[in-house]
Amino acid sequence: MLLTLELAVAGYLIGANIWFFFVQSPALISSIGRDKFVPIQMRLTKLLFRTHSIAAILLFILAWIVGGNIATIGAGLAAIAAIVAQSFVIPRALKAGGRGRAETITEGDDKSVAKFASEGSGPSAAFWHRTVVVFVVLILAGAIVNLYGAISLR
Repeated sequence: MLLTLELAVAGYLIGANIWFFFVQSPALISSIGRDKFVPIQMRLTKLLFRTHSIAAILLFILAWIVGGNIATIGAGLAAIAAIVAQSFVIPRALKAGGRGRAETITEGDDKSVAKFASEGSGPSAAFWHRTVVVFVVLILAGAIVNLYGAISLR
């Protein structure tokens, strides 16, 4: 039962990240443009990382209880990355995103997914946007390692 719950939580972390960053975001920015997309994305990002932190802590607890060194290490990586992202990276990224948004409003409504993927909402947000991407990759990597370790327990 606990192993099944662990697999479900790891699946959530993987699926939510893939959906949010690689499916939903490009589709929305292409259809509504960066000017309308950024305020929506900023609110959703706060919520996403709050749920990631809770899920990653739960994943670590489950991995610890169920056992398996690889699964626990992966869950620990995901938990640390999610907590650091939520408490340190995301607030700074959102603040920079607000400044970047003001910079790009004067440029017009850009619907370029590639430009948003590299810069975020604008030039002053580029560093923090890329830092968020690094933490998303760390959460994904931790959840995938956990999933691999948990499946090998069966």
